[in-house]
Amino acid sequence: MRKHFLLLLCFTLAACGGGSDVPPELERAASIVEDALQPSSLERSSFPVVLPEGTPLEFVSWYFSTLGTAEWPPREDDPEAAGMPDMKMPIGVSFVHTAPNVGIGKQIVLKWNDERGVVIVEGYVDPLKQPMFVKEFTLPKVTSKNPLAQIAAQEAIAQGASYQAF
Repeated sequence: MRKHFLLLLCFTLAACGGGSDVPPELERAASIVEDALQPSSLERSSFPVVLPEGTPLEFVSWYFSTLGTAEWPPREDDPEAAGMPDMKMPIGVSFVHTAPNVGIGKQIVLKWNDERGVVIVEGYVDPLKQPMFVKEFTLPKVTSKNPLAQIAAQEAIAQGASYQAF
């Protein structure tokens, strides 16, 4: 009887998938974007400083700009990030905007829908196939109350940094 129960359990798990096929590094990469879109993160960023009424398209363009990429977390293999919090850029996952890049493998694609006010995050293992997941995050309206973010953004722009990538 016990043997039959174990076989039944194995077949049930196999039929239900038993787990996600999404690589964990792709999920971690998507969570970095999700974290960047949290009001508490946005308020500390340069985004509301340079684009106080920013749209999802402007957020994605900012995210890939000089100012935006300067705020990305360190890579997992960065020795200086050893004592930092767990939120690190996963190795082997690229970040692109607008459409998948067929020249690279695992990637997070950021898109936007201004009408609905959302940033769209797609996760690909193979850019020639359908995404492994599609997540949508509402772009919250925030104001910059952080004087350090304001000063840093103003100084970076004065030195030639961009706040829009496209």
